[in-house]
Amino acid sequence: MKVVTSKMKLLVAQRELHERRRLSVRILTEESGASRSTVERLLNNTIKRIPVDDLGALCRYFNCTVGDMLQMEEDMNHT
Repeated sequence: MKVVTSKMKLLVAQRELHERRRLSVRILTEESGASRSTVERLLNNTIKRIPVDDLGALCRYFNCTVGDMLQMEEDMNHT
């Protein structure tokens, strides 16, 4: 079964390298405008629903598309 997973950790790592600074959850929420719970759940890949306004804010912050933020992959827990 395929599931949607978050690629936000990769986006954060790329931005940290580019900006040469650590991006904490607090910084990500303050600078993007997305809610803390959405950011934490995307980073931990535990999110079940994403508010569209948070998704838009994060895509603008990372200058990416929804497809850059999320991906479909096989659920290894249900094989």
